[in-house]
Amino acid sequence: MSKQYTQKTLEERQQQMKEILQNLENGVKEVFTSENYIRYLETFSKFHNYSFNNTILILMQCPKASFVASYKDWTEKFNRIVKKGSKGIQILVPTPKKYWEEEECTRPDGSKYKRKIEKRKLYFKIGHVFDLSQTTGDELPKLTQNLEFDTPELNKLINCLFATSEVPISYDYDLKTDTDANGYYSLVKKEICLKPELSALHRLKTIIHEYSHYYQETLFKEHTKDFDRDTKEVVAESCAYCVIEMLANETNIEKLSSEEYSFGYIASWGSKDLKELRSTLEMISKISNLIFNWVSKQFAVA
Repeated sequence: MSKQYTQKTLEERQQQMKEILQNLENGVKEVFTSENYIRYLETFSKFHNYSFNNTILILMQCPKASFVASYKDWTEKFNRIVKKGSKGIQILVPTPKKYWEEEECTRPDGSKYKRKIEKRKLYFKIGHVFDLSQTTGDELPKLTQNLEFDTPELNKLINCLFATSEVPISYDYDLKTDTDANGYYSLVKKEICLKPELSALHRLKTIIHEYSHYYQETLFKEHTKDFDRDTKEVVAESCAYCVIEMLANETNIEKLSSEEYSFGYIASWGSKDLKELRSTLEMISKISNLIFNWVSKQFAVA
């Protein structure tokens, strides 16, 4: 396996990264012009946008969450049913309350009187939402295609990554085949979990994606603390695409590419002006290089 590996110089890698990022931008742009994107947009525009705090709450309780909605919305908007026994994910629901307060006023003649003024105060109550994985029914449109590619070399590489990772990696057997999420980084347990029923290439891509989340929440936390979830997902999948492309450029493994999945995934989380991608190119490059150094080292010795 090591005989297939051809290490690039620093200058070659820098040029390579520029080209990869340009290909990534072009590929995502093409997704936005596809007919499938229009159908996808019509469906997913029905999902509510949750606040930063609620997003953190959702991911703390359900790290594998991809798309969440209320019980009513799943039924009425998406024609899907929440599975019996599913535990709701708690969120904070803003609830404004009206109340009246007396205010002392002065008439033109100097006499005093009191009048009631309507005021509002914002309270919060506990609400519940459910993830896509907790529902069944009509299929939602997808912009991604699972990567179907296996080789002994990739499986050996993945075993090496499991063994040498600085953050624990394991399989979550609750991530069934019909679950939309392929993996997640747990903010609570500080570990990466993967869906077991994935091809070697898709497992590799998911490890890189979740490793980017791990770095975003640790090494680069000061830079990402104000990022919304969309931007963090764009960064994570961009890193996955870049690392896979870099690995493909330095090995002789054919079909080593994640574009069938990554382009659509980034489009699903990003905006048409690609602001999430363009504003984070430097970070994507830094995290990708860190992960690639680890992955390529394991490839060379596996």
